[in-house]
Amino acid sequence: MKKEDWIQKLKNYPIKKGKIESVEWVEKLAPAISILKFVEAKNFYKIIIKLYPTLDSDITVLLALPEHKDWNRKFLGVGNGGFAGTVDERLIVSGVKRGYAVAHTDMGTTPDPDDCIGRPERWIDFGYRATHLMTLVGKQIAEFFYGAALEHSYFMGGSTGGQQAMSEIQRYPEDYDGIICFSPANNRIRLHSFFVWNWQAVHSGKDTIFTEEQVKMLKDEIVQRYGAQAWNAPGDGFLAIPQNISVDVDKMWEETEIFNEAQRDVLKKLYAGPEDPLTKERIISGFVPGTEGESLSIMDICDKEKFAHGFFYPFRWIWGKDFDFMKFDFHKDLQDAIRKLGPILDAVNPDISAFRERGGKMIMISGLSDAIIPYGGAEEYYEQVISLQGTQEDSREEKLYRTKHFFRYFQVPGFAHTFGGPGVQELGNIGLPEVPVDPRHDVLCALENWVENEKAPECLLATALKDNNLWEKFDHDRPVYAYPDLPRFISGDPKCKDNYERQRIDI
Repeated sequence: MKKEDWIQKLKNYPIKKGKIESVEWVEKLAPAISILKFVEAKNFYKIIIKLYPTLDSDITVLLALPEHKDWNRKFLGVGNGGFAGTVDERLIVSGVKRGYAVAHTDMGTTPDPDDCIGRPERWIDFGYRATHLMTLVGKQIAEFFYGAALEHSYFMGGSTGGQQAMSEIQRYPEDYDGIICFSPANNRIRLHSFFVWNWQAVHSGKDTIFTEEQVKMLKDEIVQRYGAQAWNAPGDGFLAIPQNISVDVDKMWEETEIFNEAQRDVLKKLYAGPEDPLTKERIISGFVPGTEGESLSIMDICDKEKFAHGFFYPFRWIWGKDFDFMKFDFHKDLQDAIRKLGPILDAVNPDISAFRERGGKMIMISGLSDAIIPYGGAEEYYEQVISLQGTQEDSREEKLYRTKHFFRYFQVPGFAHTFGGPGVQELGNIGLPEVPVDPRHDVLCALENWVENEKAPECLLATALKDNNLWEKFDHDRPVYAYPDLPRFISGDPKCKDNYERQRIDI
C-alpha cells in the first residue's frame, strides 16, 4: 500500500472518546539542538491523537510507527517530565530507530501547570489515566497498522516518567511486559513537600540565599572531606556512595568561611529533610550531600518565584496560585494534600504481585548525584516490596532473592537526575549515539534480554562521556550492581571498569 493510502487509512481509524488529529510521513527526525546529542529517527508515520475521556479532558498522544519492514514487533511507551504539558519528539527517536512502535503523551496538562487549578479530571489524567489510555490506543493502532499482534510491550520513563512507570505497574499490571523506571517521582505529594521544605529554608531570611561561588565551594569541600569515606575513586568530583556519610555542618561552619551562620542553619535543615512538626516523623528523605552544585539543586531553589511555579504545582492545583507557601504547614497542609491528591498522584503501593504473577520484569534506577529526587525514596520503596515477598518465615535474603526474580534496583554513583551527572551521564535511556547498544550499557537492551531471554541484569555499565559533556565522545564506563550491592574502587586506573569490586552496603 502506498504511503498516501496508509495516511488516509490511519486518519480514518475510529477512536473511542477521541480522534486522530493528524498523520504524516517523516523521512528523518533529528531533534533540535539542545544539551543532548540525539540519534536520528527515519522513515516512520507520526500520528497525533486527541483523547477526551471526560468533558474536561484534553489528552494528546504522539504515536510513531516505523515502516512495516523496520518494525521489531514490539511496543514502547515513553514517559514525560515535570508537569508534562507537551509531547516531546526527542523522547521517541531512540525507540523508533530500534524499530519500536512508540507512544508518548502530554499527560493531559498544558505548558502552564496553573491551568489545572481546580480541575480534578485533569489531575486524574496526569496521575494515571492519560498514560493508560495512551498505552491502550497506541497498541490498538499499532496492531491495526501492522496486521499482527505485538510480541512484547515495554515502558521507560524517569522522574514524572518514573511516576508513570510505577502507576502502570500498580494500577494496570497487564499493560506492559517490562518497565524501566528512573528517579521515580512516585511518592508525589511528599516529594513536593520536600521541595517546599528546601525552598522555605533557603528563603527564610535576608542572609540565607547562596551564591554560585558558595555552592561550588560547599560541594568541593564536602567531596574533599568525605570522599574517602564515600568510596570515591581518584578524581571523583562527587560522593560515590553518599549513603556512607553524614555531613557535620557545624564543624564545617567552624572550620571554613564558605557560608554564614544563617546559611549554616539552612544546610542543617536541608540535610535533615522534611519533618512533621506534630509527630516529629520524617516525611521523606532529605537532601543528598554532594549534590549541592547539580541541576535543580540549591541555585535553582534560590530563584524563589520560578522554583515555586515549577515545583509546587500539585499544591497550587488544590489551593490556588496565591497560596502562601512560606506558611505551608507540614502537618495540617500536608495531610490535606495527601487526602485530596494522594489517591490520584501517588503510586506507592508495594504490592505489585499482579505484575509479578503475569511474568512482568522491572528495572528501577536512582542516580546517587540526583539533587531533586533523592535516592532514599526509591530505596525505601524497594525495601517495602522486598518485605512482601514470600512468607513471614522467610529470611530477608530469601525475600530479596524472590524480589530480584522480577524487580531489580540499581544505584548509580555520579549519575544525576535521569541523565547527566558529574561521574556518568547515560545508561541508554536517552539514546545518545555514544552509548553502546548492548545489554550491559543500554538499560532497554538489558530489559529485553531479561523479558525475552530470561537473562536478568546483575551488572550494568554506566557511560561517561569526555569531560562529562553530553555532546562529547565516549570516554569510559563504570560498573553498577543490583541492590544492595555497590561498586567500590580497588586500585589502578579509575576509568577501568575492572578496577572496581562488588560490595554489599549495610542496610
